[in-house]
Amino acid sequence: MTVLEDGKVFVGGSGQPEYVQLPFANRHGLITGATGTGKTVTLQ
Repeated sequence: MTVLEDGKVFVGGSGQPEYVQLPFANRHGLITGATGTGKTVTLQ
């Protein structure tokens, strides 16, 4: 399995792989962290 195939990015899976289509990959993200670690500042 490759991270990038057929215009999709592999993001994980449990039993079945899950992908994000490249045209949508630049619109979504996940920022995690404890309180006070600068998550909001990162998005500005």
